[in-house]
Amino acid sequence: MKSMIWILAGFLLATAFGVALIVKTDRTSGEEGKKLDASALESVLSVDQEAALHRKTSSGVKAPAFTLKALDGKTYTIGETSDKPIVLQFWASWCEACTVEAPTLKKLHEAYRDKVDFYGVNLSSEEKQAGNISSFVQQNEWSFTNLLDANKRASYLYELHALPTTFIIDTDGTLLDTFHMVDPMEFELKLDQLTEGR
Repeated sequence: MKSMIWILAGFLLATAFGVALIVKTDRTSGEEGKKLDASALESVLSVDQEAALHRKTSSGVKAPAFTLKALDGKTYTIGETSDKPIVLQFWASWCEACTVEAPTLKKLHEAYRDKVDFYGVNLSSEEKQAGNISSFVQQNEWSFTNLLDANKRASYLYELHALPTTFIIDTDGTLLDTFHMVDPMEFELKLDQLTEGR
């Protein structure tokens, strides 16, 4: 009887230790990037954005890496090194501000597509109907890649608190700028500064 109790106690202890290791393990380890925290976002915002976009100064904050499926069924990884800078915008079909900014995103994508890669990230877990995502993309004539954040993984990593939220990421994966909805002319100026000399 005593040996049975010791075996059971050992099993429970080993199980508890295993669970503790799983819980303690950083959920962002491996291929995924580490979550942005408030201080990381603050350091991005505190850098002179014009100088950052001209690559004269840097926040030193790396964009969290994540891999998601897109509407086209392909899988894409964002946040690693890339051939071109990236404009990454989080959006949802029910977001009125996203609807207002959608034509600006279309126009800027058409103007800068040779120098900048554009990606939309739809909060698909928040959509009432999956068809709303494709409808929104078609209505706004977006031809850039739109990723589906079905489990809120990307929005968690990027500390998403409002929609739309846009991140500008350099070719080395450094986060250059982040903002919520901005004036179309200001958005265009940011991309002019980003692509100057390219």
